Amino acid sequence: MLVLLLLLASVFSYMMYYRYFPVKIKQWFSQDVTSEHIVVDVRDYQDSSKGACNDVVALPCGYIRRYFSDIPEGPLLVMGSNLVECNVGVRQLKRLGFNVEGYLIIGSDKRCNEYLSLG
Repeated sequence: MLVLLLLLASVFSYMMYYRYFPVKIKQWFSQDVTSEHIVVDVRDYQDSSKGACNDVVALPCGYIRRYFSDIPEGPLLVMGSNLVECNVGVRQLKRLGFNVEGYLIIGSDKRCNEYLSLG
């Protein structure tokens, strides 16, 4: 019984760490992003499709493992609507071997093409 309780506690602790413990990378702002960065939008398709940006890879967190081959090589920035979404996206991309330099937080009511201008 004690082993089962310890196993459940460790699984719960890992889940909490994976979602809520902040990743150790820098938060970027829209004016800091240049055209050499590849921005991966990990928001839901309903949010990321509003005012879509041409230079942004829209790939929600649930689809990263399946479609990571669609992400070009280079320094990545993860764009999400909140910190939890960014944490999950960064952890998945780092686990797949990508060089993630930071994250951007954009509200779900904001349009990508108004917030981010990659020139």
